Amino acid sequence: MPLPYAHPLTDDQLTTTAASVATGVAGVVRAPFKGRLIAAGTMLASTVATADATCTVSVAGTAVTGGSFVITQSGSAIGDHDYASAYDPNANSVMTSTVVNENDVIKFAFTGSGTGGGNVHCYALIRQG
Repeated sequence: MPLPYAHPLTDDQLTTTAASVATGVAGVVRAPFKGRLIAAGTMLASTVATADATCTVSVAGTAVTGGSFVITQSGSAIGDHDYASAYDPNANSVMTSTVVNENDVIKFAFTGSGTGGGNVHCYALIRQG
């Protein structure tokens, strides 16, 4: 089966974990090299309770344009994947490819009334160059 998107060998995925989707909780990861953030997303390790949660992705303290997406409470399940992407039209949000420098902090900040009883796996896809 062919892959829907070709990823060059210069793409690298960084991962981190947040304790839940509750307001004030965040996941952070360090950029190991200079490049462009081309996608960022989350996968649930537990269902979301109470209400929807919003994840806002930032690089070095600046919010990524189009880098916010909603994690829906209704029907949420372990493994739900929500993401923003600069190349995938099926993403929850269309983000602008953003420059990251080595040692920049990429942050996944959660807001809203959503709560969750488990970890949220966060990832950032960076293309070197």
